[in-house]
Amino acid sequence: MSQKIIPDIGADVVARPINRVAVIGAGTMGAGIAMCFVNADIPVVLLEINASALANGTARISENYAISVQRGKLTAEQVERRLSLITTSSDYAALADVDLVIEAVYENLDIKRDVFRKLDLVCKPGAILASNTSYQDINLIADVTSRPQDILGLHFFSPANVMRLLEVVRAAKTAPDVLLTVVSLAQAIGKIPVVSGVCWGFIANRMYEPFGREACRMLLEGATPSQIDAAHKKFGMAMGFCAVADLAGLDVIHHSHVAVAEKFAHDPSYHALIHALFERDEFGQKTGRGFYLYEGRNSRDNPDVMAIAAERARALGIAQREISDDEIIERCLFSLINEGARVLDEGIAYCAADIDTVFVNGYGFPATRVGPMHFANETGLDVIVGKLDAYRQRLGSYGEMWFQVAPSLRRLAEQGQRFL
Repeated sequence: MSQKIIPDIGADVVARPINRVAVIGAGTMGAGIAMCFVNADIPVVLLEINASALANGTARISENYAISVQRGKLTAEQVERRLSLITTSSDYAALADVDLVIEAVYENLDIKRDVFRKLDLVCKPGAILASNTSYQDINLIADVTSRPQDILGLHFFSPANVMRLLEVVRAAKTAPDVLLTVVSLAQAIGKIPVVSGVCWGFIANRMYEPFGREACRMLLEGATPSQIDAAHKKFGMAMGFCAVADLAGLDVIHHSHVAVAEKFAHDPSYHALIHALFERDEFGQKTGRGFYLYEGRNSRDNPDVMAIAAERARALGIAQREISDDEIIERCLFSLINEGARVLDEGIAYCAADIDTVFVNGYGFPATRVGPMHFANETGLDVIVGKLDAYRQRLGSYGEMWFQVAPSLRRLAEQGQRFL
């Protein structure tokens, strides 16, 4: 199976043994990652900056397991066994003998590079060092160490102890046996690994970015969050974009954009509504206000959103109008597919099936449609190109910015070929 996932790894490559794992960071993500390993009977060292942070992390893990016991999925004895496999520390020296370290600290490149400098000093030769990041440049992280061959990215999806997809990010100098080891280990802990090259957002977030970009732009143009989400769900998505954004945290999305502001600086409307809500400290579910208002698990429309959207639209010179569900799907989904063509062309993903695996298992893309690239093949690449060209012309300067058809997509369409 690993040969299929990593086509250029020779049969003579041997995986390294992984008997003990460390996780740096005991927040929501780090705690979930730790659970993934102890669930597979692999001991974990959980490292945090102080005893209070460690206590919060272990309490979070215990609460998650308590829910599993209440639901009858685990026994108290099983939970006790798993908790016994976790040791905690605030001292990097405790990581001297682990075989794999997964850094899960704040999504900031400087902080992550500092962590890896410390790991380089304390970890044994041959230990694999991984960053749990959703968009940072793994090469820039590897370069601060003396062992770039042992470093790669592991993008767990939240909640890490539930979601099965795992993006394995292969850096420029990642050794073949390191990649094979991590892919095999992912399968052993019940994950579905997909190997990605290094770029902003890797496969998943890079392709989902234009999907969300178009959703947010159409909010400025007159669509409502509930209309956007209803159209996405009608297509078969598990959740619509606005609900996903509220769940992930509008603050997280805002900061991810700020980190690469130059990438989107040419479009003053880019995610303007999310940034406006961030300025009001409305981050989504965590604050009870975002695209929607929340009372527990129940949500309803936030009446302020459309007023803010109208005000921002006026300031940006964007005319508001009626938007159809078909336009919502075409602009969001076909933009995602267009970016997928670029991802394939650049070798970031090995094949279209890997992209489909990412979106079915990581973003709730309807399994009945197999995945976005398969959907594009079935729809007809010529149809996709025709729609993208039409929106480029219809949307004026905005269309010229964002609806340029990827050269490889246009070529395949003209030749009557399919994504492979």
